[in-house]
Amino acid sequence: MKNKPFLLSCFTISLLLCFAVLFACSSSSNEDNGDPNSGNGDSSSSDGSGNPNPSGSSSSNNNGNPGTLGAYAAFPSNMDAQRVGEMYNSWINTYYITYENDTGNEWYEQFIEEARGTARIKSRYSSITSCNSTSGNCTASEAIGYGMILTSLMEDWERFDKLLAYSKVFRIDGTALMAWDVRGFRRGVGGSATDADIDILASLFIAYGKTGNQNYLNDAREIGASIYEHEVDNNTKLILPAMNNETMGNGTLYNISYFSLPAIKMLAMHDNQHDWNSVLNANLSYMEMVQNAGDGLWPDWSDANGASRDPNNGSVDNLTSSDGDAVPSYAAYYKEAPRIPWRIAWYYHWFGDERAKAMLDKGMIFLNGKGVTAPSEIKSFYSYQGGKQGGGTASAIRWVSLCALGMGSSGNLEWLNSCNESVLNSGLTTAVGDYYRNSLQLIYAMLLNGRFKYD
Repeated sequence: MKNKPFLLSCFTISLLLCFAVLFACSSSSNEDNGDPNSGNGDSSSSDGSGNPNPSGSSSSNNNGNPGTLGAYAAFPSNMDAQRVGEMYNSWINTYYITYENDTGNEWYEQFIEEARGTARIKSRYSSITSCNSTSGNCTASEAIGYGMILTSLMEDWERFDKLLAYSKVFRIDGTALMAWDVRGFRRGVGGSATDADIDILASLFIAYGKTGNQNYLNDAREIGASIYEHEVDNNTKLILPAMNNETMGNGTLYNISYFSLPAIKMLAMHDNQHDWNSVLNANLSYMEMVQNAGDGLWPDWSDANGASRDPNNGSVDNLTSSDGDAVPSYAAYYKEAPRIPWRIAWYYHWFGDERAKAMLDKGMIFLNGKGVTAPSEIKSFYSYQGGKQGGGTASAIRWVSLCALGMGSSGNLEWLNSCNESVLNSGLTTAVGDYYRNSLQLIYAMLLNGRFKYD
């Protein structure tokens, strides 16, 4: 009985020491707990602005995850998630098809066995004569990129995985890049198209953020390595239009709509084997240079000096301005360029880069200078330089793209609301030939309605 007080005292001291050790360990572990606001988190602003992702910084924590993304862009107040879901279902029903459901179409040759269990997106663009605008027999790699972006945003993983598997079946030998032109489920032809490869990669980052599946991140890094080797200019660090710039100006021709800033930024955060920060800065600088040298928008194609230039690939249309002057489509905001505001607004939304905001704001100044107050007032095209514009109303791919310019500032709420109402109420068609228009309209609908989330 005399020993009890001594034993109790030892027990009490030991217990207190255990609590002290546990508390110390707990405090230390908070520095690497995946919380971007804890411990060593890079989320604290280095420029004193309160911006958790100042331009040029990386918000990744010790786990290599970027933390919470998507807190910067302005959004309309009339967002409608249900309507976006309806549009998505319509798009899927029109363009998505599996290997098993396409077996009745024996127009060319037998399906290849490796494609079993995959799915593709029907599209119209092709170098193959048998692929006309209505058959849906062929698939451009661009369409797979759009399909993977859309299915990842909707967290439609079964369809996403089937599209991913399809992209792998039709890779170019020795690379992780997809052949740009595929005959259904049969075989791919031609080289690469960089916009497709970088959209496929971007979708994998979205998928990784939403699921934490390491396989998606590994796939993204693999594609990124091939893009860096084959689709980035070694000297300028600019994104090339195709693998080794096939037939595209011998390294001096660029398509700014291929510059996916969010994908490049994510590579800079997750791939330390390549200098992606230099790629990001070079492409941002080029986009700024081209916009500043023009009237406020970007041309479909431009050269190393930022001047509009004919790609000589058979895609150029001859346009007529409202005052009767001829304008080649490569020198206008017309067919390729409508993907640019999406990529800038998405990048600004996730990372808050002031350079991206400045480009969006400059685009809005251009529209205001043209007296545009509603999407219905946007013209069929705008010349890169010279102040020319089309006489007719813009098609969906142009007016919906210019809506995203307003996402740089909350002061554009009236514009964003008007745009979103038009986006949501302009139904998608069910024509295979309209796949590009419908795909971009749905992408912008998801952007304006808050679907571009990392987690």
